[in-house]
Amino acid sequence: MKISYCILLIILGLMGSPNLICQEISSKSEKSFSKIRVKPNNVLNSSLMNNFGKKYHAKVSFPDSREKKNSLIIALHWAGNTNTYKEFHDCLITKGFQELNAILISPESEGQLWNTKNNIDKIKSIVDNAVKFWNVDSKRVAITGYSNGGNGSWYFAEHYPELFTAAIPMASLYSLNSKIEIPVYAIHGLKDELFQVSKTEKYINKSIEKGSNITFIINEQLSHFQACAYTQDLKIASRWLKNIWKIK
Repeated sequence: MKISYCILLIILGLMGSPNLICQEISSKSEKSFSKIRVKPNNVLNSSLMNNFGKKYHAKVSFPDSREKKNSLIIALHWAGNTNTYKEFHDCLITKGFQELNAILISPESEGQLWNTKNNIDKIKSIVDNAVKFWNVDSKRVAITGYSNGGNGSWYFAEHYPELFTAAIPMASLYSLNSKIEIPVYAIHGLKDELFQVSKTEKYINKSIEKGSNITFIINEQLSHFQACAYTQDLKIASRWLKNIWKIK
């Protein structure tokens, strides 16, 4: 049974009247997203569902000002325990993207790599439902991540470019097998002891030779285990993203 769900959007300056948008809810996934209140500065630890009704947790931050259409950043955390997504979201993602006025969501990986079927379904459902219920512009959706999440963001950029318009992988090592169809801004620490910068650079250069649009930034001071210190690099990346999205 489908349930009618109405979102009231107040658009200032448009004849002084609100727009009423009604959506049809036909799945548990849609219902879980429709329940979340889209309001300025709202930060939530949420229980959501993928398109097949499997529950997972995510941290969601809404921007401090309302837009006619929202931007969306899906952030994939590094390997860790069940609460890693919260630390990742708080110490790196919200600080790094604070100038971008976007909806930020950091889902949990459930102890899996990001390219498992479960996590692919999860990310696809986030994009679908954010566009439908959170007033997200499908042309302003980006994927980012660190370490395991950095590899995940490469994976989605390579295999699901129709979902995203940009990717920002950090501290990653991913064998690129084809041209990446969306622009990428990759960040890596020179002192990374887990993923050697020379290997990452080699993969990136090969992909650039195939026609990929990749900007590669090396932080000469940081190692792999200083993830939360990459905030300034991510702030610069968010300005790059503004240019990609043509946001003033």
